[in-house]
Amino acid sequence: MKKYLLILFVLCWLPLLSQAQSNTVTGVVTDQDNFPLPGVNVVLKSNPTIGTITDIDGKYSINTSTNDVLVFRLIGMENQETAVDGRNVINIIMQAEFFGLDEVVAVGYGVQRKSDITGSVASVDFTELENQPVATIDQALQGRVAGVQVTANTGAPGGSLSMRIRGIGTINNADPLYVVDGIPVDDINFLNPNDIASIEILKDASASAIYGSRGANGVVLVSSKRGTLNTAAKVSFNAYYATQSVINKWETTTGPEWYGIQETLNQTRTSPLDLSVLDRNQNTDWFDEITRVAPMYDANFNVSGGSEKMTYSMSVGAFGQDGTIKGSDYSRRTLKLNSDYHVSDKFTVGSNINIQTNEQHSILEGSYHTGVINTAIKLEPNVPVWKDKANHVYDYSRFTDYPNPVAQIEYDNSKDLRLNLLGNIYAQYELIPGLTLKTSYSQNSSRNDAYNFVPAYFVNVNQQNVENEVSRDYTKNDYWTWENVLNFNRTFASRHDFGVMIGYTVEEGTYEWVNTSKKNVPNEDEALWYPGAAADGDNVTGSATEVALISGLGRINYSFDNKYLATVNFRMDASSRFPKGNKLGSFPSVALGWKVSEEAFMSDVNWLSSMKLRVGWGQIGNNNIGAYPYQTTMSGNAQYRYLYGPDESFDQGYVVVNMRDQNIKWETVESYNVGLDAVLFDGRLDATLDWYLKDTKDMLIGVPIPLYFGYEGGPISNVGSVRNKGLEVSLNYRERVNKDFNYNVGFNISTYNNEVLSIGSGQPITGGSYYLGSATRTEEGQSIGYFYGYKTDGVFQTQQEINDHAIQMGTDNTGLQPGDLKFVDVSGDGTITDDDRTFLGSPIPDFAYGINAGLNYKGLEFNLFFQGVQGNEIFNGMKTHLYKFDETNKHKDMLNSWTPQNTNTDMPRLNGSDANNTNRTSDRFVEDGSYLRLKNITLGYNLPRTLVSSIGLEAVKVYVSGQNLWTITNYSGADPEIGQVTTTNYLSRGVDIGTYPQAQIYTFGIKVQF
Repeated sequence: MKKYLLILFVLCWLPLLSQAQSNTVTGVVTDQDNFPLPGVNVVLKSNPTIGTITDIDGKYSINTSTNDVLVFRLIGMENQETAVDGRNVINIIMQAEFFGLDEVVAVGYGVQRKSDITGSVASVDFTELENQPVATIDQALQGRVAGVQVTANTGAPGGSLSMRIRGIGTINNADPLYVVDGIPVDDINFLNPNDIASIEILKDASASAIYGSRGANGVVLVSSKRGTLNTAAKVSFNAYYATQSVINKWETTTGPEWYGIQETLNQTRTSPLDLSVLDRNQNTDWFDEITRVAPMYDANFNVSGGSEKMTYSMSVGAFGQDGTIKGSDYSRRTLKLNSDYHVSDKFTVGSNINIQTNEQHSILEGSYHTGVINTAIKLEPNVPVWKDKANHVYDYSRFTDYPNPVAQIEYDNSKDLRLNLLGNIYAQYELIPGLTLKTSYSQNSSRNDAYNFVPAYFVNVNQQNVENEVSRDYTKNDYWTWENVLNFNRTFASRHDFGVMIGYTVEEGTYEWVNTSKKNVPNEDEALWYPGAAADGDNVTGSATEVALISGLGRINYSFDNKYLATVNFRMDASSRFPKGNKLGSFPSVALGWKVSEEAFMSDVNWLSSMKLRVGWGQIGNNNIGAYPYQTTMSGNAQYRYLYGPDESFDQGYVVVNMRDQNIKWETVESYNVGLDAVLFDGRLDATLDWYLKDTKDMLIGVPIPLYFGYEGGPISNVGSVRNKGLEVSLNYRERVNKDFNYNVGFNISTYNNEVLSIGSGQPITGGSYYLGSATRTEEGQSIGYFYGYKTDGVFQTQQEINDHAIQMGTDNTGLQPGDLKFVDVSGDGTITDDDRTFLGSPIPDFAYGINAGLNYKGLEFNLFFQGVQGNEIFNGMKTHLYKFDETNKHKDMLNSWTPQNTNTDMPRLNGSDANNTNRTSDRFVEDGSYLRLKNITLGYNLPRTLVSSIGLEAVKVYVSGQNLWTITNYSGADPEIGQVTTTNYLSRGVDIGTYPQAQIYTFGIKVQF
């Protein structure tokens, strides 16, 4: 491998021989409307190292031989070649591409013209997103594609995002399959966005069924940048620097306000707080204490090009981001090498190599009790950060066991170091004209080292560590794939176009982890933060899993007279995740297309450039269900240890924890799609419309069992089904007003309707844990993970209202007073019970949308991008603390609590001995999560070519950008963009227990091309 990389590096930099010139050619390049085209690359076909670029008036001048050929290239225009033939003046008219309608895009184990695609496939050109300061690829996709919803689970540096294609089809892992340069991977967070050329998203079953068992949640095909044949080496450098700040804060009380609320609560408490231990006027803003203005940077260097036989692209990148919460940061280094070598006209070999390392420091998230942000919101403001700062003594809460979050950050020394290697090699041979065989081997390997050292410290009895401890967690993940694909493409009788693909793939993955921890490091110097330096308490655990998949696949594409299209896919997968007899899954699909605009009766419709109707059906599977869901395994955890014998020796016990279903089978998604693609007004307007229906069948769900069965949990069985349906619309319009000015406007919208059709036994599934219980529920007839609890109806204003109301306290509402919260008798039986809990809203939006606009005037570029969701709710888990009648910090809403003098309010009276269970799960904590956000605004300037060429450069662009600058929302928390609490807690979507908020980012960047 080292030898190969060295050869590739040398070839990338090998200078090509120039040739003698004897003729000067000048001319002007224009478009079909006679507007001059600046920035057109003009090169010699015989020697692409010799070339020039048209100026702002479309003019060029180049030295050439009298018998050479000139090649003209510009993104968005069709390439053009013309022979010199001794001429000295050559003017060129370039034709615009209809939004890349005939562009070749990836469709899974092959490529296809956009105009011939029959499935629902969305394509994203990453060159349009280069000015966005994003850490990961999926961030850049947010709001850009109809039917694709990307939500941040956390705003932390290096944090995860959830991508959902056409809704949530399962309570299990609903992540799509990612395929990077033909290599299947679990996520794309580790990739450098600067290395990506384009992304295709396969949304319906007719498009993604070729990926069989892993395509149920959609497929994301990522293609990285590559060189092109006969192209001079292009060297580019891109860099930016940005600052980040927290968008919004929680509206919590000041020290004096909190003190006054507690004084009022003390009047009704059976055990009043001794407020004399605190200073009424002390005012600590704990959220301010843990946040900061944080820097972010990115720098990338790329070299690409090609000779007559070889193409290459090499890039290196460095990214760093400090978090807006202290103690969090992320850095990444990447190396990308792509090469293709045409050994002959029939034989091609190539490779893709992606090496990435990152380092991440994180704060504690996902904990509703001691999470750092959660604690900073809850801790009373009358507690100072320090008791004695000079002697490094932290202060603490006198009334709660919540930790001091500033001390939490200081004493947390955890860090993750990760190495990712993603690469493949391939060989492709044309057996006969039109018939090619391609074989490729790919390797996806990662190594993760998690370090932690907890020093000995003492803040108070609730926040202390008596003996220091060092731990090390090591994980190893290797996944290899071998693919063999035969493609045949041939046209018969000039009207029948056939494309046939058959393939065979083998995959295998192993995952191993080891954890060790020890205590009592004699010296807490960082050089000794290793288990070998500790003296006591050896503790070692570890495990391993293996998975494998064998597949056969095939596809037939047929086009008659370039009007009528058909695509048939079929795949069979055999997976180790299922028991014998059910390992095999079959996944067919079929799609039809009709190019209406090619019909003779449409020849006079001048405003319509292209129109295609599509209809598709297919079945695909899901095997993201863990490694051994059907196998009976034993656990030897610490809780199963026991004392045995007269000397009470300490022995390890092993237990079969869960009952297993030996007959589980694939989750299957069956989907229908009807679509329309159209290009109108000479290519200025591009429109796509899709309607889909997607049913998940045989969904794997944990079945509840009686405790007397002797197991801690029931089996996982195929007993569930879910339906998603919706409508997707994408519109893009562009207009060139004159030679100096053009603009574009785009809009996409997606509707979502999610319904659980069955969960087998009918027993609802709870989720979304917070400190009072569960916020979400999944049951038949509702959406996955909807919010469930009591409805409220304001507060009681008079004793007569209490007397006339359903019984919600005791047997006759004795103890209720005016000002107490009123709960709704949903069942109508006259008593407020558990049966009155009901649907309170869903975290799944009714629709999501994106709006983009851009304009170019001479060297200036201006772009806007808005993103939003509508109709979803958020469970504000932090308000369950901030509204509670206890010692924690309070929301400012409680300053407007009911009193006999303040009755025009929905906030109940302050009651320190609350017997009304005011803070039970209810609609008080469910808020509208809709928002519209100005996601990005960018102003760029391309320096005049006459200026940059004088200093030996080809192009220079500077730009300023703003991210998350403006948000419209009714949500009262810090940020309405709420994903899952953790990446594996699938039923916690929309539950806010102190989520790391998104940052507002200001960026300055520069791009230089040599």
